[in-house]
Amino acid sequence: MTLAALILFVVFPAVLIVLSQRIRLLDKIGVVVLSFICGIALSALRDFIPGSSELSGLQSTLSEVSIALALPLLVFSIDVKASLSMAGNTMKAMGLALLSVIVVSAAGAIAFADSLPQVWQIAGMSVGAYTGGGPNMAAIKTAIEADDTLFTTMITYDILLSALYLLFVMTLAKPIFSRLLRPFESRGEHAYHNEEEKFGHLADETANAYRILARPPVFVRALLALLLSGLIVGVSVGLSKLVPGSMSSAVTIISITTLGVLASFVPAVRNLPGTFQLGMYLILVFCFTTGAMTDSGILTHLNYALFAYIGLILLGSLVLQALLCKLLKIDTDTFLITSSAAIMSVPFIPVIAGALKNREIILPGFAAAIIGYIVGNYLGIGVAFFSRWWLGA
Repeated sequence: MTLAALILFVVFPAVLIVLSQRIRLLDKIGVVVLSFICGIALSALRDFIPGSSELSGLQSTLSEVSIALALPLLVFSIDVKASLSMAGNTMKAMGLALLSVIVVSAAGAIAFADSLPQVWQIAGMSVGAYTGGGPNMAAIKTAIEADDTLFTTMITYDILLSALYLLFVMTLAKPIFSRLLRPFESRGEHAYHNEEEKFGHLADETANAYRILARPPVFVRALLALLLSGLIVGVSVGLSKLVPGSMSSAVTIISITTLGVLASFVPAVRNLPGTFQLGMYLILVFCFTTGAMTDSGILTHLNYALFAYIGLILLGSLVLQALLCKLLKIDTDTFLITSSAAIMSVPFIPVIAGALKNREIILPGFAAAIIGYIVGNYLGIGVAFFSRWWLGA
């Protein structure tokens, strides 16, 4: 039973990828969301599957191992130097976006302290999700040893509220915020940039992106990257033994992130093909496995306080960043693309730039989102432990 379950959790995302490559509707939904939904569906059948209650240990271990191995793979191919070179208003606006999420999340933790148990964990995971992305949220969940049900509930609400945020940014946001912020002034410097290839592979969220792993030479080199990722995880676990047990998980995730970023500066590592896609496959395994651990009660009993808290972060950080951008005279398009880079992450940048009818902000938007992804773990863990200290939790 345990071996069959392990094979199911590891292989089923591949089935979803193949189906999504053939069925356009599934591809539009996205394999990440599908993995999570199918996991929740499996959890609903748990009572009808003999011996399923004994698999919680396997699921917990697999979710932790998959996210730990995925983190270095996701950053190996990132050109950090090129990302940092996108200076000027874009990075200024991204800094304001990160600051806004941190301030609103921390303030929300104080405001909801009486209505949300373990609100410091919610604050930390929220900062990870809305400065970097889903992988950051998952990593911080492991770092602060957050409750599995809390995590899956947050993902469920995030999917709905982030969709509403995206719809707003693509339709009403520009006309509204144009009354507050100055218009974008074209300089042509990023309209067609030969470094776009350094970020393009991060933007493809379709199932077709995984086809590269079907090429034997690429797959072999991606496995070499997986071995390096395993080595980084091993070293990080070793380092965590040097600190008190209450901090060991946080030190592990911080060490994995740091060593993965440092490895990306080595050209031989950064140029390994398929590493990002293999990392994302492990994220699919994580989503499916975690979804299968979900308490089906989250689908029938809405946690109004948690729903309101996440909504507060999305709306509050958007408004606060807009006010700060007004002070620093940052234009509307740059404000919206950096807010989206923080909230929605890399794959949505071309979509939002298209809705704003401004191709020039695509490349700086990529760079901003990548910076957010790199710092998301540090910021999320920092806010979590600060909130716990402040609230005396």
